[in-house]
Amino acid sequence: MGEEDMEEGVLPGKKEKPPPASNSDIATAGLPTLLRKFPHLLIAPVISFCLIVALCSFGIVHATNASYDLEGKQARDAALGAADGLAQELSSASKAALSLAAVVKMSPNWSFLEANFHVLAEELFRQSNEDGNDDGSLALMELTLLPFGRVRASLGKPIQRNSSADLFSPGLIGRFKTLEIVERDSGLHIQGPVPLTNSEDLAFAFGYPIFFPDTDEDESWGHPDNITHPTGCPGPPCYDPETRKKYWGFVGSLVDAGPVLRGENVHLDRLLSDDLSYMLEISSPDGTSGASTFVSGGSNPDKVTASVTVALPGNSWVLSVYNPRQEEALKLRDGLLAMVLVMAFVLSGLLLLLLLSSK
Repeated sequence: MGEEDMEEGVLPGKKEKPPPASNSDIATAGLPTLLRKFPHLLIAPVISFCLIVALCSFGIVHATNASYDLEGKQARDAALGAADGLAQELSSASKAALSLAAVVKMSPNWSFLEANFHVLAEELFRQSNEDGNDDGSLALMELTLLPFGRVRASLGKPIQRNSSADLFSPGLIGRFKTLEIVERDSGLHIQGPVPLTNSEDLAFAFGYPIFFPDTDEDESWGHPDNITHPTGCPGPPCYDPETRKKYWGFVGSLVDAGPVLRGENVHLDRLLSDDLSYMLEISSPDGTSGASTFVSGGSNPDKVTASVTVALPGNSWVLSVYNPRQEEALKLRDGLLAMVLVMAFVLSGLLLLLLLSSK
């Protein structure tokens, strides 16, 4: 044993243990070199990375999905509430036509109806005005009697229109689907918005077809034009020789569509107050297959979170609602997941450096 060895304190036959590597040593030696030398040190950081990502991602996705579903449910509930409100408003607006139809069913003779129409119509207008429009209800504009589909008595407010339209004429029978409505015989129906003659206003048109059983084919009920059937419709569906059921005509009413078309409606306003966008669609009144958008509101009416049907007599509207908070939940999820990946990578890297520094 040499004196130098004794002085340094090194025992014979034993090698001196190297000191732990510092960060500067790791940088000098090179990280790839150390990983090739100690590959097993990657196991713990990789497992830590996977665990952090898996557990945090599960919690984030679960929480944001719950928020996403909740916002979707709120949008659908709001759409259903608005659709029910609109349907109820239109149902209330149809009361005048239904009341007038009840009078016709009791006494269909034209002499009686002509003598009493204006008194009845004035009373129905008065009752309609008493309901008021503060709740967004639709204003009654006109009441009409159309024996055999021809306008023969009408009262309009604030403007009296002198119309003599024949819904069975070639120009109107297709537009208003007159034969389809008579053949269906399903009671009250609504169409619109339809343009009014000699006016820029638009209205929702209500029509109620009236039939009488056990009636002779030549029954006219004293029609002022001395006719016994509608234009071009002497047989079915206007008259069934087997059941002897005969079509009397329509009772009609017009309701101002302006407030709804402008979005001035309490139910649509409620959607906007909840920070929702909406689009209200209706089939074209001429019976075309396309859908016409006629009112929308909010910042993103072209986007859809939930769509519901506004069930109306003889027709249907579609109300689509968009909730921006759903999209915000998805953006928050994506941001949190990206943050988790970065944090998991940083923590796993620090763990790897710690393990390498101990070698």
